[in-house]
Amino acid sequence: MLLSPGERRFLSELHQRGVRYLLIGASAANAQGARIATVDMDLWFEDLSDPRIAEAAKAAGGVWVPGAFGMQPPQVGGLAKADRFDVVTHAHGLDAFEQEFERAKSIEIDEITVKILPLERIIASKRAAARPRDLAQVPALEEALAVLQEENSEDR
Repeated sequence: MLLSPGERRFLSELHQRGVRYLLIGASAANAQGARIATVDMDLWFEDLSDPRIAEAAKAAGGVWVPGAFGMQPPQVGGLAKADRFDVVTHAHGLDAFEQEFERAKSIEIDEITVKILPLERIIASKRAAARPRDLAQVPALEEALAVLQEENSEDR
């Protein structure tokens, strides 16, 4: 997964400020070897009211729009060639952010360290959401998980 310059800058700014977030969903699955289609990157923040998110967006040349009265989801906008971020306000089938953050894997994407949801938890979330597009991805995710587990058992 290659990040655009704006995406890279925003994630770097979040990291520099110590903002806790997770990359979840299909993009996190792709980063672990699953091959499923997605056009966005789902970011789940520990605290959507954290002012450091807006600071990071501004430093990256964008803006943080925190949402409006529960009717409009929060958004990151104005980042050059970085319109793939979706801010998650509810993650189906997952535990509290703190617990999922402790389970998360750290990986490098374009030289940026990112915490991602493990495949097992992505599968749980897709099943719990139960939307047809999520359920359609489960077999590919399970296959990718089986390959990872086999590779890990061979390494032992």
